[in-house]
Amino acid sequence: MSEDEKPFTVSDRRHFTPEGSVRDVGTTTQTVDSGISEETPRTEGTSDAVDVGFAAFLMSLGAQAGALLEGAGRKDADAGEALRGARSIISILEMLQDKSEGRRTDAEDRILDGLLYELRLGYVGAARAVDG
Repeated sequence: MSEDEKPFTVSDRRHFTPEGSVRDVGTTTQTVDSGISEETPRTEGTSDAVDVGFAAFLMSLGAQAGALLEGAGRKDADAGEALRGARSIISILEMLQDKSEGRRTDAEDRILDGLLYELRLGYVGAARAVDG
């Protein structure tokens, strides 16, 4: 083995399992070959983790911004704060659009462009309602 291909040991030092029970010490050590492939450390029990793709992540951010814009349209004391939160999420989506340029699928492009269009229109409407 060359210097770059030496195996290394991964030790999970967390005190609890994903289910919340106390972890037995030393049961989650695994040797992994470096460089070529990465393996995930073993954990006890089953995992209910969901593989979230980029499109689902975008939709999640869009839903959060939409909920904030809905709250901003209510003309109460928290309307300005909700509007600022929505603007922050819109800025995050704009940043993701810029940073992922050329690496998105056509479907992801359509989702991101549509979300930004709808959220910007909603923001303008909510801002007008807050300013009154």
